[in-house]
Amino acid sequence: MRLSKFITSKVMLATCASIILSFQLSIFNCAQAQYTVKHLERPYNTTGSETGAIRVGDTIMAFSAMPPEKSGGKMFNFNSAQMKVYQARIARSGKLARPKLNRWGLNTRRDHTGNLALDPLTNDLYFTRCRVGDPDLRCEIWWAKKLRRGWSKPQRLRGKVNTDTHTATHPAVARLADSTVILYFVSDRPGGMGGMDIWYSLVRNGAAGECVNLGPQVNSTADDITPFYDQPNGVLYFSSNRAGGRGGHDIYCAVGQRNTWQRAEAVCHCLNSEQNDIYFTISQRDSATAIPTAGYLSSNRADSYFLNDSMCCNDIYEWSLDSTLLAKRDTVAAVAIDTTTHNSELITHNSFMFPLFLYFHNDEPDPASRKATTEATYTDCQRRYAKLRGEYISHQDNAEDSAMMQLFFDTCVVGNYERVEALFDYVEEQLDEGHSVVLTIAGYASPVFLNEYNQTLSERRIASFVNMLRAWRGGMFADAMDDGRLILTQQPKGVDQLSTLNSQLSTSKDPVYGLPAAMARRIEILSCEVK
Repeated sequence: MRLSKFITSKVMLATCASIILSFQLSIFNCAQAQYTVKHLERPYNTTGSETGAIRVGDTIMAFSAMPPEKSGGKMFNFNSAQMKVYQARIARSGKLARPKLNRWGLNTRRDHTGNLALDPLTNDLYFTRCRVGDPDLRCEIWWAKKLRRGWSKPQRLRGKVNTDTHTATHPAVARLADSTVILYFVSDRPGGMGGMDIWYSLVRNGAAGECVNLGPQVNSTADDITPFYDQPNGVLYFSSNRAGGRGGHDIYCAVGQRNTWQRAEAVCHCLNSEQNDIYFTISQRDSATAIPTAGYLSSNRADSYFLNDSMCCNDIYEWSLDSTLLAKRDTVAAVAIDTTTHNSELITHNSFMFPLFLYFHNDEPDPASRKATTEATYTDCQRRYAKLRGEYISHQDNAEDSAMMQLFFDTCVVGNYERVEALFDYVEEQLDEGHSVVLTIAGYASPVFLNEYNQTLSERRIASFVNMLRAWRGGMFADAMDDGRLILTQQPKGVDQLSTLNSQLSTSKDPVYGLPAAMARRIEILSCEVK
């Protein structure tokens, strides 16, 4: 084995590790992230009630407010107060200008208007209207289409979300892989888990289809409200006053989409208080990883402004992510530098970097097979996969994703196969010296099929590696595998959590060809133990 080939293999692995770590950071654990919370001062908060702040583009913060001058006396009067949408311009420095009444035609004289949600693809606005003085406070969801300048005249959302008998409020907008609008919203309609529940409906041409409850993984018998969907990371944030929280409504998060979710978990105590914490939204992200770094929430916690009763009135708070999480990203460059700097030492000690990732095209080997075994070798799978590089690149939506996919094929699909060759040379040396060797291998699949199928597919992928090892260079390892000097410990995993979360990140035209799914379809050589 030539020294230059070994060094090239090490550099490729470091680059591949950078790609993987970038995605791992971008899907950080929403329930374990640490935050700091800051109360916005006057004039953005008043002794009235301010809620639902969102960022519109880079220059506007929009929110809903019931101003104190409409409350009357020393007690806040909901019968006379009217919720309207306000906006404040954001300077380049991040400083907010004085808020003003919204100028986009959303407010009316006779309706409460609030709960803004922005379509992540088109910037269309969805919001809630409720009739002032309605004792039942039945609300409806409206929307306004984004124009070249401003927004169209608001329209009542057609279809099955709005009804004459039950409320529909708190819209949150996301997009499916085929760009269909998926509207999450809150309603007390029949068929829920109890109280106010979160539902979804697919919206096409300004009309909402059938309404589906998100189910017990998200909803409870209490009130579950104010959803916000983090599209890049596939995470739903919402608030609930279910049992087990700190008090009032707490903020929860759940990974998934539509009605397929991991069980919701409360975010850390550093974000929730003993009062109501609602309307969690994201306003800023880390440009490299898509990790949410800042946003807003509303709360009536102790330092909120109010006239007489703190329960009446919420204020806007700004949250920010603990910077230590983002600092982990910077270790990638150091790892790559360290890897290339100490190659001579690594070669001297026959060291290898684990785990070593080996990747597969969708449903390979043996598509649609229900068997856990295969006659294919990983060499066969890898060669077919490498030839698909151009096809994968053509499915990406932009130049940045295309460049990342090309890098993935060069450094991970092709580069890691070359590293397997180096590893096999090392195994051969150890066997020739009279040692025994144990290779530990795990297998994974992307979350496209049912769990039972994915489990079998991960076993089949490991089997293709075993076949490659047995056939290597005319069967040089066959005897050692038969007499127990070369042992393979197999760990078929099916779909792991990382794969499930990654599947929400794909921006390719077809998710099968997206980098998240490509990274999920793999086996891992976890270790090489010499005895």
